[in-house]
Parts: sequence; structure tokens; C-alpha cells
Amino acid sequence: MADPTDPPAPPDQQPWPRTPGQPSSWTPGWAPPPDGTPPPAGAWPPQTQPYGVPYGTEPPQPPRPARNPVPTPPGPPKMLRLELGLVLLLAFAPGILGLLVLALGADGSSEVDTKLVPSVISIGFELFLSWSPVLVIGFLLARNREGWPGIGLTRFRGADLGMGGLLWLASFVLVLVLAQLFRFFGQREVDFLPEGLPLWFRSIQAVLIAVTAGVTEEIVVRGYAQTRLEQLRAPAAVVLLLPTAMWGVLHVYQGVGAALTIFGLGLMYAWYFQRTRRLWPLILAHILFDMTQLVFILAGV
Repeated sequence: MADPTDPPAPPDQQPWPRTPGQPSSWTPGWAPPPDGTPPPAGAWPPQTQPYGVPYGTEPPQPPRPARNPVPTPPGPPKMLRLELGLVLLLAFAPGILGLLVLALGADGSSEVDTKLVPSVISIGFELFLSWSPVLVIGFLLARNREGWPGIGLTRFRGADLGMGGLLWLASFVLVLVLAQLFRFFGQREVDFLPEGLPLWFRSIQAVLIAVTAGVTEEIVVRGYAQTRLEQLRAPAAVVLLLPTAMWGVLHVYQGVGAALTIFGLGLMYAWYFQRTRRLWPLILAHILFDMTQLVFILAGV
């Protein structure tokens, strides 16, 4: 044991071993016991980590950004424009073709096939057309080494579920208001779930329609198209309006009033994605919104 009257030992000979960066002051005359008991309070000044936080406590975490960043463009603008054009063509060409057929010859009152086998084939073909653009987007993201998080499909969080529910409720309020504003433009009744088919089949069909529309349309219109337009440095108005307008035009078969209403709903979704760049809440809200309307149809409301 050192004599209390002895002068302090040089820093490199102190009895208590120092770690790199540890202050050199110590309590004169104190030596660590053999059992490894830590030094008394005041033997060493408290050490700190970066940010001035004492050791043993967590350093402050940087605040979570309110908006996910736009990824760096994976290629030249010409390549991005070609990829965006290909995806939009695959996504919207079938719908535009259907609108042309409707405008040229039919009045929208063609009889719906209520036989089970033809209906299954028809639904399978529609699902293939709807999911094809998403498969192409997945291929492009993998080829460019971007990944799904680049277009807003980041890790799912519990907050996404709550925000999806809020957006679902907001969708109903907005659609009710817009439907009243645009009711004079006309609306056409569309038989999404033919009554001649069995209830179990119509229920499965309703789930497939809601999930397919919610996932594919949000990935294509919001996630991919808006991200690519931002990477191409398009003005914010173009980013919000162009994909949403194309999405609204595809619903003209329901009537001009319905298309305008859906365009207004799409603007709300586009604004949310522009502000947060998170796609999961929009997918959930879209699925719930469509599913609720289809349930009303099944219930005869």
C-alpha cells in the first residue's frame, strides 16, 4: 500500500490502469484491492463518450427523418425515361384499350358472363395483366441494384398500420365529399361482382380485386412512377399530377364523375407519398378502401 505522504506517481505509473483517453488524475494514496473493487467516487473524473454523454449511457440517436430519401439515379436520364415509359405502358395500355373499345362500340351494358369456368379464366387473365408491371419493376430494381426500399417499400413498422387506418378513414370522407361535387358529371354502374356467381366465388373475387388493386396500383403509380420522376428532376407538380392523372383516366369507364373523384383521392395519396416516401400505409389504405366497397356490394348495400 502506498504511503499517503508519498508524492503522486507519474501518470504512466499510477496503480489504477488507465484506458486510452482516460483522464490521468487519481486519488493519491489509493490503490486497487486484489478483488478488483472499482475505485471510489472521485478517484477518476467521469469519462464521456462523443456528444458529452458519460460511459454506460446510450448516446443520443439522431432523429428519424420525416421523409425517406430519394435514391441516387441508377443510370442516365435516357435510361430512366425508357424504363418509366415501359412500366407505364404495361400498366395502362390494357385499360386504355378497354376505354377505346367502350368508346367505339359499346355503351357499357354488355352482359357479364356468369358461368364459373369462364369467370375463373377471365380473372386469371386480369390478374396476369395487373401484376405484370410489378414483376417488371422488380426485375428493373434488381438489375439496377436498387431494391424495393428505393421506391418506398421499406421495413414494415407498427406505425404504418395505424397510418394506413387513418388514410382509409380519410379516403372515405374525401370520396363522399368529391362524389357530391362531381355528381353532375355522371357515374356508370359497374358490375364488379356478378350476382349470378356463387357467393363463395364472389367473396374470393372481392379479396383478389382489392389486394391486387391496392398493391399493384400503389407500387406502379406512387412508388415507382413518382420516384423515377423525382430522379429525373421533374417539378413537384408534375410528380404529383402526371401519374395520378393517368390513374384517374383509367377509371373513366365508371363515368366522368367517378374518374374525377378517384383523381382527387389519388392526389391525397400522391401528396402523402411525396411527403413521406413510405408506401405501406398507402397500400393498406387502398386495400381496405376497395375491400369495404366490395363488401357493401356483396351485402347489397
